[in-house]
Amino acid sequence: MKLDRHSSIPLYAQLRELIMERIQSGQYGPGEKIPSEMDFCKELDLSRPTVRQAISELVSDGILEIHKGKGTFIAEEVERILIPHFTALSFSFLNLNSYEDIGLRPIKLLEADKETDKLFRFPENQAHPGYWLAEWPLIFKEQVIGNCQSYIPVQIFPELGQSITVGKRMIDVKSNKYAYLPQKGSITLCSRPAKHKEASLLDIPRRSYIIACEGQLFARSGHVCEVIRVIFRPDLVCLEIN
Repeated sequence: MKLDRHSSIPLYAQLRELIMERIQSGQYGPGEKIPSEMDFCKELDLSRPTVRQAISELVSDGILEIHKGKGTFIAEEVERILIPHFTALSFSFLNLNSYEDIGLRPIKLLEADKETDKLFRFPENQAHPGYWLAEWPLIFKEQVIGNCQSYIPVQIFPELGQSITVGKRMIDVKSNKYAYLPQKGSITLCSRPAKHKEASLLDIPRRSYIIACEGQLFARSGHVCEVIRVIFRPDLVCLEIN
């Protein structure tokens, strides 16, 4: 690829594509240092601001990394943690055998809201006592790779919050509630920019892209007994779906 000074495409954008082309062809390999800004200026007869903007965009996209005092390098592909056999039930709180080692945050009692009511298929404007929110991080080798949220109707599990707070075992929490435990589920996955709180939870820059999962879990009766919302860092996680 050659730069076209008569093109309507800005020179910095053309340089960006040229660098990408060299990476894809193997001219620049993972972890390898690329030419300096001045080297690009001399090779391609470009201004330094033009080169700097192209490199800055590639750094923002995670293609390049700047190592202070050393130069700019091609980002190395990180080995992702595989989450095997991922399904709607993979991160169900009600399906856990124990919550003691997951880093569970204090259980919260949330008031009813239209968005969550819709997921639980509650009739519009139906009064009910709200939801318990169970939330915990996913951690691998001291690195936060995701965050789980489970919403559970208070009217089905009225003593859930108190039981967890006093440290009751999960088997006791679920005692006599097996008809209301999830048997199957439906989940959607999408890639989207992280919200402010999500970025903070995952320790990533604002508006970084994440994998977001949301789903309804169904009891034997067919009623929705739990709603889960899970987020992952796509640079650290690989989901196996089968």
